[in-house]
Amino acid sequence: MEKLIYLIRERASRDGGELRKQVLDQLVPQLSAAGASDISVHLSDDLVGIAGPMPCPGSELPMRAAVSLWIPNHDDAPAVQQILSGLGERCDGYLVTESVYSEFGQRRGAERDWPAGQRSPGLVTLALVHRNPALDERTFREFWYGHQSPMSEELQPRLRYVRNTVVHPVTPGAPPLDGIVVESWESEEIVSDIEAFHNGDLENLSVMLDSVDTVFEMSKLRSIAMSEYLFF
Repeated sequence: MEKLIYLIRERASRDGGELRKQVLDQLVPQLSAAGASDISVHLSDDLVGIAGPMPCPGSELPMRAAVSLWIPNHDDAPAVQQILSGLGERCDGYLVTESVYSEFGQRRGAERDWPAGQRSPGLVTLALVHRNPALDERTFREFWYGHQSPMSEELQPRLRYVRNTVVHPVTPGAPPLDGIVVESWESEEIVSDIEAFHNGDLENLSVMLDSVDTVFEMSKLRSIAMSEYLFF
């Protein structure tokens, strides 16, 4: 099995409720019928009240949706890409390796108790990350996996952390990308409060900034607030 993530860029004016209805009611059943499984949907819909820690600047078409799915072989990706191609203004797909660094209830909070397809409580931030060009690919992965992931787990109150390392694009023209990170939080208030976002200690913010500035290309970092819908 292989995991694919499709990032959908769409106009900011697109109604979030309409976007959610199209994706959940129409596209998810079509993807399942095409052989996709363990589908995750992240949406910048009308149920999200904040932009996120580092949203897309006004010069960029905003990312409004991210659809993750598993298929037996990514050579069969055209079947799912055809379904998603009509969603939004641009659809960029990537083959990734997934690491569920922490699951609901594993380190904090309660275990998941809501059904497939229901909106996950709280809020998700989805980050697009690029390797700091000062690091070679091996050093980048070692620092990201061995330092950034455990350090941020300790210093922030996140409930779930899924780290996706990009292997290569699967759609023509998809821009280079090194990672897609999905982090779950208890509330919008925690994400909006810089102190609460770092476990109530602003020194943790200094530690965090030192690390992300080392490992990622900060000018390209995007972290967007989204609703989450898990179909598994």
